Formats: sequence, C-alpha cells, structure tokens
Amino acid sequence: MPIYFTEHEIVVPGQLLSDNGKRSGEGTYTHGGKIYAARIGFASIRDNKVVVTPFKAAYKPAPGDWVVGIVSDVKPNGFEIDLGRHLKGTIRIPDREEVISTGLNVGDVVYVRIKESGLSGVVIDKRSRIRRIESGILIQIHPAKIPRLIGRRGSMINLIKRLTGCEIIVGKNGFIVINGPSPEAEFAAVKAVKMIEEEAHISGLTERVEKLLRELVGGAGAPSS
Repeated sequence: MPIYFTEHEIVVPGQLLSDNGKRSGEGTYTHGGKIYAARIGFASIRDNKVVVTPFKAAYKPAPGDWVVGIVSDVKPNGFEIDLGRHLKGTIRIPDREEVISTGLNVGDVVYVRIKESGLSGVVIDKRSRIRRIESGILIQIHPAKIPRLIGRRGSMINLIKRLTGCEIIVGKNGFIVINGPSPEAEFAAVKAVKMIEEEAHISGLTERVEKLLRELVGGAGAPSS
C-alpha cells in the first residue's frame, strides 16, 4: 500500500498518509479514497492499518483490553481495582465466599481483562483468569506510548525480554511489571522502557535501546525461555 510517511513519523491533522482509504485506522480519516491524519501524533502501520497515536491521550478502556491494576478496596460483592490516572475498575463477584476464596487483598497487583466500559463504569471480566502478580517492579508510562513499547509484532518488547531475561507484563493502561533474574537485569529493562517513553518520536530508537541494554547487561543477553 503506498504510504507517505516513515514509521513513527510525527504527523499533523490533514497530512496525507496513504492512497488506500480501506486501510484507515485509529486517528485517521478518509477523503476521496485517501487516508489523512486526524490528529497530531506518531504515524505507523499496525495490523495492516494506518494509525496515528497521540502524544498524550488518556487511556480509554475497551472490552478485551488486558490491564495491570492494584486492588484498592475489597467489598462484599467484589473488588475495586486502581487502573491509574483516577481510573477505577470493578470485579463483581456476587458470592461472598467466592470473594474470600480468591485470596486477593488491598495492595495486590493483578493482570486482568476488561469486560465492558461505559456509563456504569469499567467492569473486569472475572471469567478470564485473574492473575495476581507475586513479585517484580511496578512502573508506569503514558498509555499512548504502549504501542511503541510493544513494537511491530512485538519486536521492541521481545528485544528487551531477550537481552535482559526479564518477564515483562504490559497493561494497555500504562502499568508495567518487570520481574528479572537479577536487580541489574530489572534496572536495565526499566531504563529501556523509560527511554522508549521519552524518545518514542525519534527515529533509530530500536538501535539505541539495543545499545543501552548491551551496555547495561554486558552484551551477552539472556537465553530464551
């Protein structure tokens, strides 16, 4: 498909991005069979669609999103989950005995899936596995930078995992848990994530991230699991 931008190029509203209007994705619009940017942000190809990711945008929960949250309250009929930036989610469990059997407590970090989001609030899908994260470092980046952290087909996040040996759980809400084989490995992964957040708009980011990681972990990398 003919495109008129480089990957992660900064674009402005009205800028021509592609001649193929059928590939219009989030943050774009079509006119005369062509795709244009609908907002200021980073242009990229995602799932064969042209998308524009804004610099700063509040996370908008959507059904099917996997997020990292913190249990902020235990109620007779479920749990309240802090999803960051004043956003709360609810796990509704009518059976009090089932609430107790989950073993969740205030302060626990969980990885959960959003069932629905609307005027009634954000509801967590209790039928999906609610994973309590036992260890690791919890950090937060701007949700708009999550696609850049993941990379095309997972290329960026897999690079960090491979070179540090860390398990990295990424929530679409911007919360990230990093659990590595050593404090040094975790520190390297955190530094890489923060570099991506700060330099997402600058070309050559993958090479800079790899260089940083090889300097911090000694260049040997970690075996794939």
